[in-house]
Amino acid sequence: MTLAALAAAGSFIAVPALAPAKMRHDTSKMADNCAKAHSAGFAVAGTLVSVTADDPATAASEATVTLELTAANRHARKSGDIADQDAAKPGVQPKGFVFTVPAGDAYVLRLRGYEGTDTPSVGDKVHVRGRIAVTKPRCAAPGTSVADRYGAIDVRRVTIGDRDAD
Repeated sequence: MTLAALAAAGSFIAVPALAPAKMRHDTSKMADNCAKAHSAGFAVAGTLVSVTADDPATAASEATVTLELTAANRHARKSGDIADQDAAKPGVQPKGFVFTVPAGDAYVLRLRGYEGTDTPSVGDKVHVRGRIAVTKPRCAAPGTSVADRYGAIDVRRVTIGDRDAD
């Protein structure tokens, strides 16, 4: 009887070894994922340096907004569009960099807190939001830098908030 029990116990131990091997990843799905266009959020904030209004008589947008940065999100810092302002600290330090929203980019301009004939002035608070094309590290060519994996910025919204006393 003990010999039969040992044989039965041995068969249970051997059964997991007969289980099918772990399935490998399908590389065609990974290639399809790399073929898709990916984008990430782009956000910077700062104080207004200058603003140029759009001419409604023309089809193209001539509006530009220039700001001195106080903050930038991760994708904005890594995109290569912002120069490091403090090389002594690790990473890109955006505070103090002068950033200009390029002309020709169609975006929504929101003015917050302005009353009557008040217009944006130097020192007002500015937020720039948009999207930026990005290539995933596994989809980029070997040796590609992080900044080279980012494409052009598509600014979608610029908000200027009044900071001076009316």
